[in-house]
Amino acid sequence: TAGQAGTDRNGEAFSIAAQREGCIRKAESLDADVMDIYVDAGESARKADRPQLQAMLERLKTERDIDFVIVHKIDRLARNRGDDVAITFAIRQAGAQLVSVTENIDETPAGMLLHGIMSSMAEFYSQNLATEINKGTLKKAQTGVFPGVAPIGYLNRQDLSGGKKQRWIETDPDRAPLIRWAFEAYASGDYTLHQLTEALMEQGLTTRETAKRPTKPLYLRHVHNLLHNRFYLGRFTWAEVEYEGSHEPLVSIETFATVQAIMQSRRQVGDKPQKHPHYLKGTVFCSKCDSRMLFSRNKGRRGGVYDYFVCMERHSHGKGCDLPYASVDTIEQAVADYYGTITLGEDAIASIRVTLLKAAKNRNASAERMARRDRKRILQLEAERRRLLQAHLSGAVPLDLLKEEQERLQSELANAGASLANTEIHWEVLEANITKALSLITRLDEAYEAASPNIRRYFNQAILEGVFIDVDGSIAYARLAEPFKSFLDEDFLAQLTRELKNPGHAGDRGSNNDTLVEAMGLEPTTSTLQRSHSSQLSYAPVGDESVSTSLITVSASIRCLV
Repeated sequence: TAGQAGTDRNGEAFSIAAQREGCIRKAESLDADVMDIYVDAGESARKADRPQLQAMLERLKTERDIDFVIVHKIDRLARNRGDDVAITFAIRQAGAQLVSVTENIDETPAGMLLHGIMSSMAEFYSQNLATEINKGTLKKAQTGVFPGVAPIGYLNRQDLSGGKKQRWIETDPDRAPLIRWAFEAYASGDYTLHQLTEALMEQGLTTRETAKRPTKPLYLRHVHNLLHNRFYLGRFTWAEVEYEGSHEPLVSIETFATVQAIMQSRRQVGDKPQKHPHYLKGTVFCSKCDSRMLFSRNKGRRGGVYDYFVCMERHSHGKGCDLPYASVDTIEQAVADYYGTITLGEDAIASIRVTLLKAAKNRNASAERMARRDRKRILQLEAERRRLLQAHLSGAVPLDLLKEEQERLQSELANAGASLANTEIHWEVLEANITKALSLITRLDEAYEAASPNIRRYFNQAILEGVFIDVDGSIAYARLAEPFKSFLDEDFLAQLTRELKNPGHAGDRGSNNDTLVEAMGLEPTTSTLQRSHSSQLSYAPVGDESVSTSLITVSASIRCLV
């Protein structure tokens, strides 16, 4: 095996050295000279495409100078009848004779019969061994021990002393804290996958060192797969069945569900990395047909590169929009100038902050009730999932029904976990986010002007629902996203002023508090989980805008600017 092949200093196992010596002694007994020795260390005889075996067969075919091919045992040559017949035929075609050190096979009928019997026994042994291994690993999985190599953040351990083979999985003291932080950081909404990958690289998270590969930083695809891996929930799937693992979970189901929801929502956003990135992609639209505008990089006839935004329907066979190409520089400046028109007075900001926090805190009791309901539901589903698995192991539930029910329970657990994460209110974070969002609105143009392209992308995604470009490249009109749309609405500000003068009605149903809290997605009863077409979970507060995400994104933008 590959493990045995690494036990000797020269990379070969002691059993290979013994086989070599036995083959050489057999050659001496045949009064034959050893022309060459072919060794496939750590390769299985269940496959015929072993490098050294193929090299030997090629040499036999081309040189045709060999009398004997000596193997220690037939099962060292092949472990299935088909390969054995093909290899033996190739040896005979080259004018050589197959010889076994430990088995009396030759060209006589009795020798050929023995060869066939030994070959069949080798195939039976191989297949039976695979079956027994599968039974053993399945039993191991049923007891909650993952039979394979644990993912990063965990370590496979074993104790072979005392004549007992004990294997288990424990947390990696160096990497496990970083894995926990990765889930919590992404669940906060403050990091993209690229930023999280860079942050983990800076903190020193690397892959585990192996005999063939040194440690290396995690790439984007590694972090993406890591955030999807249910092993960190304390579960694993083996033979299409999900089991409760005996290893320690690194994340809670609430955090895991939040991460999945954020990843799904970001996959659905129209602003995705393309061949030619630009921070305004996904933000600018055509004012004539409302279609998205695409970033185009063109080479001039006399050299030079020119960047434009063009309506995606301009070359469509249907609409054929005639909005002209617009210079990127012109649109960039128009958007920067537009930020100078978004402003709010200090008095209004102070009033909004006080009213918003007061209205949100008045709903704390409702949020706590919903959070307790979600926690209770999670415990019930977990108990149901364990009972279902036990029923399957006892033979009461067939595999197909088990898989169907596990998928249902997994979906309901994700719903309950994400709902809990969405309803639990952390007042310090809420107050800090509201304060940051409101303070930012007093100096949007200055902050936007000083921001890098990447941070400008955050500004545009969080503050602008869309900017609609006119024929001359100017802004025909723009739509603000929540909460900024509510912050700057004249009717809202007038209502807020009247309400502050009459605070006794602040808690009445239908008041401005309700309007603003619902618009921002801070009312727990207005937040739901909607299922997308790909059967993934995504947050979608009732209404048109995902405001909670906007607040978090604005907070991230401020931190990056600082």
